[in-house]
Amino acid sequence: MLKHSRRLLASLFIGSLLVNAALVAGVQAAENLDGDSLYTQYCAMCHTAPQDDRTPPRDSLTTYTANSIFRALTEGIMQPQGAALTAEQRIALSEYLAGEPMREESTEMSVASSRCELPMPEFDLSLASNWNGWGNGLSNPRHQAATGTAINASNIDQLELVWAYGLENASVARAQPTIINDVMILGSTSGEVRAMNLETGCDYWTYEAPREVRAAVTIAFSSTHDTWLAVIADVSNQLHVLDARTGELKWSAEVDPHPYAVSTGSPVVYDNKIFVPVSSAEVSAAGRPDHHCCTFRGNVAAFDLDTGIKLWHTYVMEEATLAGENSLGNPFYAPSGAPIWQAPSIDPERRIVYAGTGQNYSRPASNSSDSVIAFNMDSGDIEWIHQTTPDDAFTMACALGREHPNCPDAGPDVDIGAPIVTTTLSNGQDIVVAGTKGAVLVGLDPDNNGELLWSTRVGRGGALGGIHWGMSFDGDVLYVPVSDRGGLNSNGITPMPGLHAVDMKTGEVLWYAPAPERCQEGQQGCMEAYSGPVTSSDDVVIASSLNGHLFAHDAQTGELVWEFNTVQDYQTINNVETRGGSIDATGPVLSGEYMVVSSGYATFSQMPGNAILVFKLRSE
Repeated sequence: MLKHSRRLLASLFIGSLLVNAALVAGVQAAENLDGDSLYTQYCAMCHTAPQDDRTPPRDSLTTYTANSIFRALTEGIMQPQGAALTAEQRIALSEYLAGEPMREESTEMSVASSRCELPMPEFDLSLASNWNGWGNGLSNPRHQAATGTAINASNIDQLELVWAYGLENASVARAQPTIINDVMILGSTSGEVRAMNLETGCDYWTYEAPREVRAAVTIAFSSTHDTWLAVIADVSNQLHVLDARTGELKWSAEVDPHPYAVSTGSPVVYDNKIFVPVSSAEVSAAGRPDHHCCTFRGNVAAFDLDTGIKLWHTYVMEEATLAGENSLGNPFYAPSGAPIWQAPSIDPERRIVYAGTGQNYSRPASNSSDSVIAFNMDSGDIEWIHQTTPDDAFTMACALGREHPNCPDAGPDVDIGAPIVTTTLSNGQDIVVAGTKGAVLVGLDPDNNGELLWSTRVGRGGALGGIHWGMSFDGDVLYVPVSDRGGLNSNGITPMPGLHAVDMKTGEVLWYAPAPERCQEGQQGCMEAYSGPVTSSDDVVIASSLNGHLFAHDAQTGELVWEFNTVQDYQTINNVETRGGSIDATGPVLSGEYMVVSSGYATFSQMPGNAILVFKLRSE
């Protein structure tokens, strides 16, 4: 367990950079520290008049904190662009864009969020109330039965906010918690992972990963270590395995050595193996005209839970080779891309790991982009591939114009971002289901190499969904949130943002509930779309919207039965200035009488926020 706070180090680092920036400005006049001219030189081409919904316009950047912009330029999605700047220039640019100075990281915590006085309860992975990892099950059902949650359609209006926690100096809250026996384990934008008491928010332990932890933590028991282990992936693509009782590091490992490899999808543990999906930031790096695009390949790696030994590592295409020169005369490489953004799904009977891939980054394209891929869990061999959208290639260079030297004759960018689901239906049919950002669902036969059983369109689709982050299922019924907020494709199909219930036996849509409209006139970053994953219980489906509201729908009819607006200021247990915003990338977690929600997602021009909200059913 680490005893020295990285918060203090971060404060000293930022403070030293501020001092150094002043000294450098006085001594080295050649280094440009003027925020306006830095923006013009490095940012204006993308942000002044964006041609793509994924690129926030200049005025929306004022809603970010300077720290969150600095973090994006240093270790986040804009790291490739920030690499051209010194640390002092990144500070100057961040402060200019946010319209505020960098904030020092707090080194003190409130009494309410200090160490727990009572010892951590013993973990019991058999408890029905647990929510373990991203999908609360090997097949990513995102479902909590009545045996595991007291929250239902008749009492959800009795939920009340019991405490809130603020992510310091953040503009996004996208780490979904895991809850085991009333212990909540949560990552953060700073890389800090906390084990907290669900009732009070006090800390049992903290662990400081070097980079943001946005993937959900998975808890597994190790007979070798005779303890429960917490499996953590940070965005630098490092795997950390801790003693879940103490936060002590047992081992760590690099997953993929590619310089742009990142971890966004949550690791999954089965049969003493950790399966780690790998995505990439090279899609953003390609926006730099001098970048030699592209060499990243989507992949999955398996590690031994006890020792950290890598058991296998499988890439979804062959290694990229020189394929020609672009319009600037720079080399380009292919095939590339097909990142894996989401938690894999496990089929224990067939010993298969399923994962969905994104688009290619360069041409010629591969047959493994925008695909469902079945990996043998013991060898890593690819058993079969079902491609949903052939010949789809895209990088963020295309957002700057199709003539950009690193834009590969842009496709629609309708990859599979939501986890694959797999189950046995009431008619005995085993099925694998995937949803694409193009708003198309496919049902596949796992016993016939992924042969198509049915295909259903549930909206217009687009580069930001369509089906974006995750679905839920209960029995034969799949609950599908659809964003349809925009994108590159304009196919004449009417947008259908909201919640769709689909019979997985046939692909038939049982009902559709449009996303409620709650945005106020002039409310910046507010959008009426269900982009984030949904969560279901036996009779209610809880969706989150980019307008910052939570909406509960009757599972049988889609009728709206409850809502809560998270876009407000909160008094937090750690005394951090906190506000909710758009809810995206993560969904509600249900455990016993509690519901936990992360609110705030400044990416893609959406409303920023930094709130972790803990609700509980009101006592009678």
